[in-house]
Amino acid sequence: MKFEYPVFLVGFLFLAIPIIIHLFNFRRYKILYFSSLRFLKQIDEETKSTQKLKHLLVLAARILAFSALILAFAQPYIPAKTDSQSGYPVLAIYLDNSFSMTLKGTEGELISEAREQAKRLVNQVDETTRILLVTNEMSGIEERILTKAEALDRIDKIEPSAIERKTGEVVQWMRETLDNTVNQSEKLGTKQIVLLSDFQSKTSDLSALKSDSLSFYFAAQFKPQQASNLTIDSIWFTDPNFKIGVNNELSVRIYNSSDEAVENIPLQLDVNGSKRDVFIEAAPNSFATTVFNYSDSKPGFKKGVLRIADKQVHFDDDFYFSYAVKDKTNILILDGEDAVSNIQRVYSLDAFYEVNSVSETSFTSERLQGKDVLVLNGLNSISTGAENLIVSFANEGGTVVIFPGSKIDFSSYNALLQQLNMPLLQATLSEGTRVKSIQQNDVFFKSVFEKKPENLNLPLQSRVYKTSNQSATNAVSLIGLQNGMSLFSRSNSTQSVYLFASSLKSDFGNFTSNALFSTLALRMAEMSQRSIPLYLTLGTESKFPVFDAKSTENPVRLKSDRTEIIPQTDRKNQLLFISLSNLPKNQTLEAGIYEIEQDGNSLGTVAMNYNRNESDIAMLKQTEIEEKLGQQNIKNISFKSIDKGQSLIQIELDKPFQYWRFCLMLALIFVLAEMLILKFMNK
Repeated sequence: MKFEYPVFLVGFLFLAIPIIIHLFNFRRYKILYFSSLRFLKQIDEETKSTQKLKHLLVLAARILAFSALILAFAQPYIPAKTDSQSGYPVLAIYLDNSFSMTLKGTEGELISEAREQAKRLVNQVDETTRILLVTNEMSGIEERILTKAEALDRIDKIEPSAIERKTGEVVQWMRETLDNTVNQSEKLGTKQIVLLSDFQSKTSDLSALKSDSLSFYFAAQFKPQQASNLTIDSIWFTDPNFKIGVNNELSVRIYNSSDEAVENIPLQLDVNGSKRDVFIEAAPNSFATTVFNYSDSKPGFKKGVLRIADKQVHFDDDFYFSYAVKDKTNILILDGEDAVSNIQRVYSLDAFYEVNSVSETSFTSERLQGKDVLVLNGLNSISTGAENLIVSFANEGGTVVIFPGSKIDFSSYNALLQQLNMPLLQATLSEGTRVKSIQQNDVFFKSVFEKKPENLNLPLQSRVYKTSNQSATNAVSLIGLQNGMSLFSRSNSTQSVYLFASSLKSDFGNFTSNALFSTLALRMAEMSQRSIPLYLTLGTESKFPVFDAKSTENPVRLKSDRTEIIPQTDRKNQLLFISLSNLPKNQTLEAGIYEIEQDGNSLGTVAMNYNRNESDIAMLKQTEIEEKLGQQNIKNISFKSIDKGQSLIQIELDKPFQYWRFCLMLALIFVLAEMLILKFMNK
């Protein structure tokens, strides 16, 4: 054991004072006057031994109280350093370089304060200490044991990173790295693990830590001057079916994480260079939503970005998105025995739709190339080959519309419907076939009716096919019949499939002559755009579909103004997917919009944004941090809160166990013991 201020130990010389006081103070006599000797019988007698015991107990309590007080001022501690015989000491530093560490502290950004504190810690240790320096990257480079000079050079190169890690995950990785990289010629001794972080609530999960009662843990929490942030949380289009000249309604959700309301904050929308601004306001610690309305005048890939002005964290001030506006929709009509001409007639009225028809005997995979919609028009049976092509087309993002024939083979139809996760068809029904309801609130009918219609001219169906397994498939009934069956339903899965549970032949009803028929046909084509995410969140999404990629040896590339990478790819049912979440640890992407290219040709765009978890800057309190470490059986913990600059805080690595507080409490206990002795032993 050593002492921080050994000069105070001379105070033990003054312990002679209470001894002298006890020797002389308790020998004084007190004269009592009695008017009658009969009162002497009522005086409690004190034996000589009891009196002596009281004196000794009081003397011991005072000596121990003064001794504990002297030790408290001397500040005893047990040094953590060891020599090479028992193992070289280790200093393992975790420097949190997440985006939340870019908040402003008293002496600059929190990450700058953490870098300076890390340098001071490295400079404290001697040359025999082994140093491990780890950030959120957890790369192969960070597995190396460093010298003091290497560590100081590495600290200067640490920059904020988009990689998000759980604190417990990083610390456990550090411990495993130390265990796996021990040199055969030397062994490691005392491990001192330093955590330099803001201990953000969402990322400070320590559950991955295993029990450790031997290492010494130093937690330094860096606090910003102002814990506030304004972020663009998410965006969405009310109707993600983009068409030239059609209004786009873009909703933007903002989150204000400060304790004060914000007003008149500018929010800018930029789509392919066309800009517009709105001003927003948000209550404290709450969300606010605003809407942009605009239309696209030209087809092609659209690159959009939303920008907000914020004075604190800046990584989440920009939100990128992209989508495609097509100049036409390609429709293939597969005609069967009971095909009707009404379908092609509806689509031919609008030049936006390019329609081709083919007989069921000429249906091949080449016919489906470049098509967006496949309409089964009056087929009575479906061959196995046609079934495979249809399912593959649906899995690749195409829209499948099924209008059965009048004499269908239920077995072949249900084999297809089962793979498309749609209701199965059974016997023909002729009772309760009048249309009863239309699900006007469904997204399918959004913007179809200007106002809720009261007296619709509904079609009359005399015969329909009974549907079963409706609830099991999770399909949505859009038009219901009086008998409880569904006449028209859509899939509620990743596939885009529509099923009309009747034939379009005139002996089944007059559906083709009703205005509702053309409405359904056009709306299905409008919603046939292949489902491509508006944006990806870096590190979370795994796959992104590329519909026009060729099966060549040349890889798909992602390009931006500042970087270019070759992502991992995977083909499924002739559709190419690029993976964005399993990039190598030394290869990271920045937020922005990337061109997808192959053989020098553009295949589309993909927008990427940083994870918004770092936007919530709520931090753990000291008691919560110590409690979380204690729950993982981490015994030796020292904590520092750095809210007025790191230069004012000194972390003493060689004094992990300091006992001055313990000594001070002992002094108070002994003083209390003396008071109790004097009070109760006088009775």
